[in-house]
Amino acid sequence: MYLVGIDIAKYKHQCFIATTHGEVIKEFSFDNNSNGFKVLLEHLQALDHSYEIKIGLEATGHYGNTLKHFLSANSYTFVEFNPYLTKQFFKSTTIRKTKTDKIDARMLARMLASVDYKTLHTKYYHINELKSLCRTRNSLIESRSNTLVQITNALDIIFPEFKRHFNNRLGLTALFILEKYTSPKKIAKLNKNHFEKLYKLSRGKFTYPNFRKLKELAKDTVGIESKSNELKLKLYTKLYHSYNTKIKILEAEIEEIMSYTTSYIKTIPGVSLMSAANILGEVGDFTLFSNPAKLIAFVGYDIAVYQSGESKSYGKLVKRGSSLLRKTVWNIVLGCIREVPVINDYYYKKKNEGKHRNVIFSSIARKLLRIIYYLETNQVSFDQNIIR
Repeated sequence: MYLVGIDIAKYKHQCFIATTHGEVIKEFSFDNNSNGFKVLLEHLQALDHSYEIKIGLEATGHYGNTLKHFLSANSYTFVEFNPYLTKQFFKSTTIRKTKTDKIDARMLARMLASVDYKTLHTKYYHINELKSLCRTRNSLIESRSNTLVQITNALDIIFPEFKRHFNNRLGLTALFILEKYTSPKKIAKLNKNHFEKLYKLSRGKFTYPNFRKLKELAKDTVGIESKSNELKLKLYTKLYHSYNTKIKILEAEIEEIMSYTTSYIKTIPGVSLMSAANILGEVGDFTLFSNPAKLIAFVGYDIAVYQSGESKSYGKLVKRGSSLLRKTVWNIVLGCIREVPVINDYYYKKKNEGKHRNVIFSSIARKLLRIIYYLETNQVSFDQNIIR
C-alpha cells in the first residue's frame, strides 16, 4: 500500500510518498498550477497500481479545491484531515517545535496508516460550491448588518426620534425615506403625494397618522444638522440595498443547488432552506462520521470533560470548527422549539427545572444534530416518532 501525504499551500504543495513498510518512494514539491499538477500525476502513475494508493490532505480552506478536483478527475480518491487533528497527531510524535511543509506532508502520510480511510466521493463536489456560496452569503449578511449600525449612528446625531418611531426597526419604508429625503428638514416638508407613494411601498402598513407623526417629529427633532451624516445616510442606505440584491442572487443559486441534493435536513419543521444549506455545505458527507457524537464534536457542541482518578468534572462547550455551522445550529433551535412538539415539551421541562436558557439550547442543539445525523445517514425524512 502507498501512503501519499500532500501539504497544501497557496502557491506550492509538498508531497511525500511512502509504503506502509516505511520505504520512502518520493518527496517533492509541485506548483499549484497545471504544470505542477502534471508533475504530481506523473509520480502517481509511476506507482504500482496493483497496490492501494491512499492520499491524505489537510483541510486548508479553498487553496486545495483545484487539486482535489484534479485528483478526482483522474480517478484518485483522497481523505481530508481536520487541521486540529493533524496538529495533535504531530504533538504526539515529537516534543520538538520544528514545523515545515516537508514535515507536514510526512505527518499526513503517517496519519493515513493509522485511520480508517473514508474517501471523499466526486458526487460531493457540488457541496463545495454550496459551502462557498453560503459563506459568501453569510459574509454579506454581516456586512449588511454593519451598514444598519452605521445608519443608526448617523440617525442618533441628526434625527434620534426616527428609528423609535418605526419601533426601532429599519424596514423597507424607513430606509426608503432615509435614502430619498436624508434630513429632518426634507421629511418635515413631505406632502400627501409623498404619503401615497409611501403607503403603496409599505402595502398599507405605513398609515397617514404615522406619516403625520413622523413629520411632527422631524419639525421638533433635537438632532443636529450635519451634512456629513446626511451623506452617510444616503450612501449607507444605497449600500444596504446593494447588499440585499447580492444576497438575493446568492440565495437563488443556493436554492438551485439544494433542489437537486438529496439532503433531508430541510424536512425538519422549523429549519429553513438556507439553514439546511449552511449545515449541508459545512458538513458535506455525513457518512464520514462513524457516529453522531463525532458530528457533535465536529460542530463544536461537545462538552469538555476532565477526569483524574475518581475526580470527574465537566467544562464549557468546546466550540471548535466552523463558526457559521455552530451559529446556524444554534439559530434553528428556536424554530424547532416552535414547530416540533417534542422539542417544545423538552424545552419547557428543562426550563421548569431551573436550567439556564443557554444550557437548554445547547442540549437541544445536540439533540438536533443527532436527528440530522440519523436523517442523512439513513436517507429518510423527518418523523416526529424518531425523537426520544
